[in-house]
Amino acid sequence: SDEGFRGLRSFVAVDVPEALREALEGVQDGLPGRHVAAENLHLTLAFLGDVAEPVLRDLHEGLAGLRLAAPRLRVTGLDVFGGRKPGLCFAVIEANPELDAARRAVVRVCREAGVDLRRERFRPHVTLSRFGRGLDARGERQLAARLGVLSLPETRAGTFSLMRSELGPGGAVYADLAVYDFD
Repeated sequence: SDEGFRGLRSFVAVDVPEALREALEGVQDGLPGRHVAAENLHLTLAFLGDVAEPVLRDLHEGLAGLRLAAPRLRVTGLDVFGGRKPGLCFAVIEANPELDAARRAVVRVCREAGVDLRRERFRPHVTLSRFGRGLDARGERQLAARLGVLSLPETRAGTFSLMRSELGPGGAVYADLAVYDFD
């Protein structure tokens, strides 16, 4: 059934394998803010914004046709977006040829399907915690103590997904529209 393919706020992401997801949950324990639920941990390859149903169908066909090598996922540290007033904390994923190739292929398929992607530098990461209105002094100290080098066991991704994102009072809720295997 294609009933899930109507105009939706969407993105394409590498699914975090279970072993890495469990390790990242352990890292979240020491972080301030609102933790991203384990089932929502992902590495975004392309944020699509609001996409109309016919475009999503074309995009799905293009993504289903990709044959991509499974990228290595190696966490090398914790960092923040937002500078002095950070909005979120993330696990840094080391760039590698398979991950770069997956990103390029997904971007190409998105553009061929008619998705107007923002041009931005690709910084592979998995968001772990969001800070909403910011951090108090205790949260800032807690965060500062955790940032920097972090080494978790390397794993290979098995799948990537076309996902929808619905914004709700507790933050974004993600759902798979389609899941694709890496080779």
